[in-house]
Amino acid sequence: MPDQTIAPYDMPQSAANPRPELSAKPADKRPIIIGIIVALVIVALFFGIGWWLFVNPVSTAIIRDIFLIFMGLGVFVIILLLIMLIVITAYLVIKVNDLVQLLDREIKPMLAKASETFGTVRGTTSFISEQAVKPVISTVSTAAAVRAIFQNLFRR
Repeated sequence: MPDQTIAPYDMPQSAANPRPELSAKPADKRPIIIGIIVALVIVALFFGIGWWLFVNPVSTAIIRDIFLIFMGLGVFVIILLLIMLIVITAYLVIKVNDLVQLLDREIKPMLAKASETFGTVRGTTSFISEQAVKPVISTVSTAAAVRAIFQNLFRR
């Protein structure tokens, strides 16, 4: 089977040049030109609307009044939303306070009892260690020492 390596001149442009922004090929200027044309059209549109409003004061007054009504409605909605936000925040603060009180009433006594239980277990283990385990270990180690001595003395 022949070797199927791709020569650099056979590769697609994106694979041949991983960083096309650094290529010697000039960049496409169409998006910049289209953006400038759109911006100029928008500016001309605003100037046209402004001129129309300037030469028609009655229409301007009507549009101004409608705009003020919508602004008042928008402010009213924003105030209602802020009141709802304040009420929800107060509710959440009360619930967090309830949670803290619950933790204070329920968890602290449990932790105190657990600490007391751990202290009891610690005392019990030290008592068992002192009274039962140490004597057994010392007796077993003494017996092992005596056995080792007898084995060395009476070895044939």
